[in-house]
Amino acid sequence: MARPLSVAIVGAGMGGLATAAALRRVGIDVMVYEQASQFARIGAGIQIGCNAMKVLRELGLEARMREHSFYPRSWNNRDWKSGDIKFDMIFGESAEEKFGAPYLLAHRGDLHAALASVVSNEFVRLNHKLVGLDETGDGVRLSFADGTRAIADAVVGADGVHSTVRDLLFDTSPAKFTGRIAYRTTYPAALLGGAGIDDCTKWWGEDRHIVIYYVKPDRSEVYLVTSQPEPDFRIESWSAKGDVRDLRASFEGFHPQVTRVLAACPDVHKWAIMDRD
Repeated sequence: MARPLSVAIVGAGMGGLATAAALRRVGIDVMVYEQASQFARIGAGIQIGCNAMKVLRELGLEARMREHSFYPRSWNNRDWKSGDIKFDMIFGESAEEKFGAPYLLAHRGDLHAALASVVSNEFVRLNHKLVGLDETGDGVRLSFADGTRAIADAVVGADGVHSTVRDLLFDTSPAKFTGRIAYRTTYPAALLGGAGIDDCTKWWGEDRHIVIYYVKPDRSEVYLVTSQPEPDFRIESWSAKGDVRDLRASFEGFHPQVTRVLAACPDVHKWAIMDRD
């Protein structure tokens, strides 16, 4: 009897874990290699589109994500100062009926934990930083920084914008700083002191924007993320901290709903927005 196809997946983020779960469902052997030493619930939100929810449904995770995520009425786009609605993308029940699955807003940590729950720990290797890929007679050999090696029939690169897999296989240019940075965080909605916010709003400024939405079904946790110019900043890290006073100053004059959210924000992360060809 022929042995199952074996696939090595580099990167245990959303893409890597989802790929592993899907491949295992069809009988393919997988091993996920992740350079981090542990998984961390960094404060960030994520939009789960209707098509993505259909994938999560097939992985048996729909009920879990509905339980832990926010079900917004719409994705509202408003003017930074006046609050005038530019465009309101309706979701909720009408989108679910039309597309056959819900549109949800979640904490990235909750989605990652859900995906990790369907990929057993025995199929994940932490502390494995990829440094080499070589074709051999037995398959593809992966070499790691700690000196260990592994063999697989195929390799999937799910290791982000700084993909080592891509760099090893192709003549690529490095990731480039866009000249823009993002502040982002989640915090308890109780800190708003009872002030209400929209389900989900993108506030469009002249050279910057801020997105604010709930990430919990009981509206107990608020998420915000920005995009704004700061060409001299270079730190790209999920855990680097920013100064919340600088964040507030960057959005001075924005609509009162924005300034209330920022005034209540206790802490924030800051990272450089990267891109590559």
